[in-house]
Amino acid sequence: MSVSVKNVGEAGRGLVALKDIKNGELIVRDTAVIAIPANVDVWEAGEEIMRQIKKMSSTEKEDFYNLTKKDGIHQLCNDLVEEASGDTKRLSKATKIAKFCDEIYNYFTINDYSN
Repeated sequence: MSVSVKNVGEAGRGLVALKDIKNGELIVRDTAVIAIPANVDVWEAGEEIMRQIKKMSSTEKEDFYNLTKKDGIHQLCNDLVEEASGDTKRLSKATKIAKFCDEIYNYFTINDYSN
């Protein structure tokens, strides 16, 4: 393989080239661990991720939860609940997000590498 997963400092883990890679060369082919349909917004993402995690083997679940974690996502989940405290509908949505915070922060971490 022409790449390796290595710790790249504050960014967490990333793919690092082990040799010169030619323009257009296929580096790696893999399947997604979690696939979120385009019509699912962040408010429902945690539930969808959890549904898919429940189908995983114990090893797959452990690997998923060991993905690089994003600092600040737990604080964001807590802040959403706090900010929504006066609005029942928003509070319900914010509570759902907080319930699946561990799954959601892995989702955001994964998406950051695709940019």
